[in-house]
Amino acid sequence: MQYIFNDTRKLDSACCVSYALTEEIMMENAAMNLERVIRNRHEYKPLADTRKRRVLILCGKGNNGADGYALARRIRIDFDVVVFQCGQPESELCKMQAERAAKCGTRIFDMKDFSLEFLQFSGVVVDCIYGSGFHGELGTKIQCITNDVNDIDCFRISCDVPSGIDSCGNASKGTFVADVTVTMGALKMSLFSDRAKDFVGKIVCGDLGVGRRLFENASAGVLPAAHMLEESDLILPNRNFHNVNKGSFGHAVIASGEKRGAGILSAKAALKFGAGLVSLVDYGAESNISAIPLQFPELMVSSEIPRKTSAIAFGMGLGDDDAIGPYFDYLGKHTDIPCVVDADACLSEQLPTFLKSRKGKTVLTPHPKEFKEILHLCGFGEVSLSECVSDRPKLIEDFCRKFPKIVLLVKGANTMIGYFDSHKFKLFVNPVGSPALAKGGSGDVLSGMICALLSQHYSPLDATLNASLAHALAGRKAEKSYGLTPLELIDLI
Repeated sequence: MQYIFNDTRKLDSACCVSYALTEEIMMENAAMNLERVIRNRHEYKPLADTRKRRVLILCGKGNNGADGYALARRIRIDFDVVVFQCGQPESELCKMQAERAAKCGTRIFDMKDFSLEFLQFSGVVVDCIYGSGFHGELGTKIQCITNDVNDIDCFRISCDVPSGIDSCGNASKGTFVADVTVTMGALKMSLFSDRAKDFVGKIVCGDLGVGRRLFENASAGVLPAAHMLEESDLILPNRNFHNVNKGSFGHAVIASGEKRGAGILSAKAALKFGAGLVSLVDYGAESNISAIPLQFPELMVSSEIPRKTSAIAFGMGLGDDDAIGPYFDYLGKHTDIPCVVDADACLSEQLPTFLKSRKGKTVLTPHPKEFKEILHLCGFGEVSLSECVSDRPKLIEDFCRKFPKIVLLVKGANTMIGYFDSHKFKLFVNPVGSPALAKGGSGDVLSGMICALLSQHYSPLDATLNASLAHALAGRKAEKSYGLTPLELIDLI
């Protein structure tokens, strides 16, 4: 896992004090990180057209622009470097770095001189216009430049944060679209919003003169806002002992209701992800469970919840409160059985009372629209869908503090998972997912995977983190981003 911070500017200042560094030293290291990406690009992906060795750098008037001028000076001899000033240098460091770049023979143009001819031979364009302090909207002239750059075939790099993304992760019109964002010092929360996902590209964290852990610990008063999940964090339910039987790996129960396909997908995913036994259950209503087709012989079916149930997932295609209510009642009495609450169950008016009675061993897995309804049902007032996306970290924290020990997973381009254990709130970001998962049934698969890990004695938080990672990584194995079906996703697990 890697730490993510809301604002690293305090860490920048603390780093200078704690390690006797200067802003100038840190700036040279920032430029070196950008240089490394450019040189690696040309070393491992040589361009057939040597004219494409032009590196066009867009420099703002502050310290982000200063990074760009320092980069221009460093690569001036080996590349055809062109700098465009998107504003006259204002900060002292920006003025100094611009002067140095000019004395090294760098060609520097005013923004009004920008034309498509400069882009024609540019293999790399570097965005050093605005940094993490950006707010508001990009100016009209800058929008024209970034739109032109976004439209051409080139390799685009952003310094720290793509210009146009503010501290909350909102994207302005004309936001620079990066292939790689080299963020300086530490990861920033703004890069992991759903709205930023289409602009940041691959995120690389660059050191600023000290190792990353030293930088992150420069100030005891600046704590991480979240943890970023990585493939290396995944703990799969591998079977390390031989003297076992199916009961050793739990009995996962999946609620089946109005839309039976959802339950079947969830159940097959639970079986695929290690549960020893899986039952589809139609509980508390006139059962029609025998209608389950015989092509799923590996799944057991029942109109009752089995006596030795290890975990339950319900809500997927279940229907209205008449179908959902019996599960709330059962789990309210059997608080020792962990459960996954998804889809229709997230919209039930019985949810707040249920969550208060559970006090743990419960995982909620809403998408943004369901999260909006959950917040309304649980007394947080009318929160817009837009706010559920832009203010998601804060809303997740508010919810988790109100319902301690309940794990909340909110789906999105960057799925977020929150948990509060009465001592500390923890937020995890899973950036591994791909658009291939944007298909009806993918969420049902995830619920079954979480239920499978719960049945194998993972804690609710660990079950959610690992199922979310495995689900996302399986989705990335799809051959085509548009062609992945839920059944194929289950096979890729």
